[in-house]
Amino acid sequence: IIAQSEAHNRRDKEYLKSLDPKKIYIRLDLTSENETYISPGMGGKTLQEYLNMLRDMVKEKTGRAMQEEDVKYKDKNGKTHSRRGSSPLRESVVVIKETTTMKDLLKFTDSVQERWGINAIQRHIHRDEGHFEDVDRRMGWKPNLHAHIVWDWMDHSTGKSRKLNVKDMSQMQDLLAEGLEMQRGQRKSETG
Repeated sequence: IIAQSEAHNRRDKEYLKSLDPKKIYIRLDLTSENETYISPGMGGKTLQEYLNMLRDMVKEKTGRAMQEEDVKYKDKNGKTHSRRGSSPLRESVVVIKETTTMKDLLKFTDSVQERWGINAIQRHIHRDEGHFEDVDRRMGWKPNLHAHIVWDWMDHSTGKSRKLNVKDMSQMQDLLAEGLEMQRGQRKSETG
């Protein structure tokens, strides 16, 4: 999944060749309008190499391997529960405006890091995705303007993943809407 995400976000040639031309949703003539910012903290690593570095860091800090798989266990009453595995790298996809800049995204990701300690290691603005209303004649382009943000969810001083609750996640969405000067979507607390 990590390699697929990175290939999609960076528009690797092999990834683009693998797309079905009949169902293509990427306009190669618009790909040059995409923007990418890779954090210097990645040190030139691929996402897979960065994940491996995180695994090593967790082992060094905690003395245990990173628990990435969900674990099923039984409580003292015999009831089965599931403990979620660690997700050291997470990806957000956010809707943007035509005028959104990388500077706008950096401002948002910097505020997330300042508030919760979560570090954005990759940011990709995609202006080349969408669909044609008339596919056969390739007319009526409707862009799907969005950005992908890849986050390092780990606390590098403890080797443990950061924990955000529902309120934190809602506040993160508020920060995004404010930072990109867009209307905030309805809160889950309002819609259920």
